[in-house]
Amino acid sequence: MADLTKGEREPILQVRNLVKHFPLTQGILFKKQVGAVKAVDGISFDLYRGETLGIVGESGCGKSTVAKLLMSLERATSGEVFYKGQDITKLSGRALKAVRRNIQMVF
Repeated sequence: MADLTKGEREPILQVRNLVKHFPLTQGILFKKQVGAVKAVDGISFDLYRGETLGIVGESGCGKSTVAKLLMSLERATSGEVFYKGQDITKLSGRALKAVRRNIQMVF
């Protein structure tokens, strides 16, 4: 089998412009959004078979939020996550559970 370069093979995980903003609200009965915390703001990367990705940074920079978004434990504000070519941000139920069996996050 010939050794393939990254350009000749498909990534197993593709992340495009992933964004997660948590709304800041004010008020008790009538909650009004007064701002947002930008936990993740436009991250993109490709991960190929056999590779390992480490996300490092200081406390509070969004590392755990990225992991939660990749597992669909949190819903992204915008962006796309493709696992083996399938957009997993739109999955739910059994289909999402099946994909989660193949992705591992280590905190």
